[in-house]
Amino acid sequence: MKIVALTKEEFDNFAYKHKYSTYYQTSAYAETSRYEGLNTFYIGFVENGTLIGVTLFLHKKIYLYYKYAYAPRGFLIDYTDPKVVKNVTMGLINLLKKQHFAFIKIDPPIICSEKDRHGNIIYFSNSINNILKTLNENHYVHQGFNKYFENYKPRLTAFVNLQPDIKTIYSKIDLDTKKIIDASVESGVEIVLDPNGNIDELYKFTSLKNKRRKKRYYQGLYNNFSRNNAIDIFFIRVNTSKYINNMKSMYESEAVINEDLASQVQNTSIKDSEKQDVINLKIESDKKLNYYKNELIYATKLLKANPDYLTIGASFTIKHNNGVELIIDSYYEQYLKFNPRYVLIWELIKKYKNEGFLYINLNAVVGDFNKEDLGKYHTLNDIKLSFNATVMEYIGEFDLVINERVYKKFKEKIEKK
Repeated sequence: MKIVALTKEEFDNFAYKHKYSTYYQTSAYAETSRYEGLNTFYIGFVENGTLIGVTLFLHKKIYLYYKYAYAPRGFLIDYTDPKVVKNVTMGLINLLKKQHFAFIKIDPPIICSEKDRHGNIIYFSNSINNILKTLNENHYVHQGFNKYFENYKPRLTAFVNLQPDIKTIYSKIDLDTKKIIDASVESGVEIVLDPNGNIDELYKFTSLKNKRRKKRYYQGLYNNFSRNNAIDIFFIRVNTSKYINNMKSMYESEAVINEDLASQVQNTSIKDSEKQDVINLKIESDKKLNYYKNELIYATKLLKANPDYLTIGASFTIKHNNGVELIIDSYYEQYLKFNPRYVLIWELIKKYKNEGFLYINLNAVVGDFNKEDLGKYHTLNDIKLSFNATVMEYIGEFDLVINERVYKKFKEKIEKK
């Protein structure tokens, strides 16, 4: 087997068609990574004159002049073929050892299992054990079947299938989620597609969630992926006029109902056996009336400060081949009462279903499905999985050690942080 350098055009032409193709293994992602100070190169694996695999490598120094190489979401090769894995591994060790690389990290999107929202396995890969065996035999160190966010990339992600018709997709959404969406829309929550690449506004929100990422990274993503119309930026906002008008309408409607129930409570002709039901309805109506009153007060304040609309969150997606990835969504915490994430996900589902995409990846979930153990991740799982999402469990991360001494020093440094 030969290992050859590739141009980004040669790399992309092969990578886009591969079984494990992801936006991480694209020249657009490579160019973006340079905004974070990472170096990049593309290589191909040639067998008998035929290109049988490729990979993008990101790399940087970790100790003295030693470096590490990371293939984001793994090499694009056939992991079920032991000969291919062996030849690729030996070739890479021989090549990168000369260039002072200490180790290689991969995290291929090889599916171990698919699970429903309760964690029940609905599909298990028959080939996964053989792949694990092959990688182990070639000295790849598995970093474990972790359940949370210990890896560079999420090991478990939530996918919504967009192939059924939209009515079927909607019918599979949890009833409580539908109610939350309706209530949020009535509160004026809107999702607006940004046509201008407003990175400054986007960064106000993404920096709340991921402080490590600098604005230049998001600018790089937009610059590189917008060339192929592969990135969409969204802003989540509250239409304050709509909010106050809807709350006023609901308050007035409930006031009529409340007044009628009050009259029935005073009506002596109603049997005592039926009176309690009326009283219970009056109590519930009182609660609603008080809620709408408080909402009206709050909406009035928001409208005064924000006559048109109030932006409360931002998000962006990347489109790759036949799917869409929700990369990040972030909100001002004080406005989470509007439940904006529910509306965002539903609007994305409708938009990308209409555009002909086959799935949307809502990104990371955690692998512990016991609500009592989820802690701060309880809401993360609940919201995404309530859209009838399927959890894809990937094989995880592997390190291929080239220089044991330097690798150990690197691990020790990481563990001290």
